[in-house]
Amino acid sequence: MDEVLINLRVLSYLQPYQRVNTRQLHFRIYERGFFPEWLSRFLDGATRRADFGRIRDIYTVALENLEHPGMKTSVKNSRKGLENLMKTYENDQTMIARIETLLERIDATV
Repeated sequence: MDEVLINLRVLSYLQPYQRVNTRQLHFRIYERGFFPEWLSRFLDGATRRADFGRIRDIYTVALENLEHPGMKTSVKNSRKGLENLMKTYENDQTMIARIETLLERIDATV
């Protein structure tokens, strides 16, 4: 459960127009570095579809384990990060619809 809690916390730190790397056990927010972000994502093999699938999987586990200490709070706190992720993908209607659907699922459960 620690991985789920950690990943939810990372999501809660997301700011508008930031992207998250979900390719490792623990999520991380892409930092500005030497390489352009798109190149880093390409080299990591990251895609929007795969990243969102991993995010959705984390929420599935979290929502099934709300009785775990700190889980409900972490889910609530991470909601803001999902809203910020919608800003990041504001020109991708499919991604926005996916995030909105996930937010509705969270709201109905928590």
